[in-house]
Amino acid sequence: MNTKLILFISLFVVAIFSLDVVKNVLSKEEDKNVKNKEFTIEANIELAPGDVNNNSQIDAGDIVRFTYTITNTTDQAYSYATLKTNVDRKQLNFIHNVSGTTGLSDLNDTITIPNIRVDAQEQREISFDARINYFQEDKIITTEPEFANVDKKSIKKSFRKEIQVKKLTAEEVKKRVEKGGI
Repeated sequence: MNTKLILFISLFVVAIFSLDVVKNVLSKEEDKNVKNKEFTIEANIELAPGDVNNNSQIDAGDIVRFTYTITNTTDQAYSYATLKTNVDRKQLNFIHNVSGTTGLSDLNDTITIPNIRVDAQEQREISFDARINYFQEDKIITTEPEFANVDKKSIKKSFRKEIQVKKLTAEEVKKRVEKGGI
């Protein structure tokens, strides 16, 4: 009887020790994953189909595409969130080809994308095209996106991206007007 009791107690201790080792291994793995979880926003501005004078340069009157890739590798889902692009709305017109969202807002002189849902472990891409306004001098168009939750609390800001836009000469503007391109 004592042998059975000793064997039972020994097995019980081994089982507890084994369970404790498994817990430690799982805890270390979970901790490692938590450190790797993050929320990021990547922005890109590029010449879209719509290079009016086909010179492969970004000139006033051309169409550019803004793309925002939101990656959420956290366990937190965000609903009714907002992506503020911080693009100067006065530099653009004819915003179109919107994808990845239900719409845009251009209040407060910038383009804002309201009512975004980004689930945990999800990646979402939002893009739109816009025509660059005509200027009397060269311009720099920038975007420095910021993601805010439903309470308008900033979750993440991204790096600033910019493109140089060349003004058009009077002769180029005249050609575009004659062709109906303005």
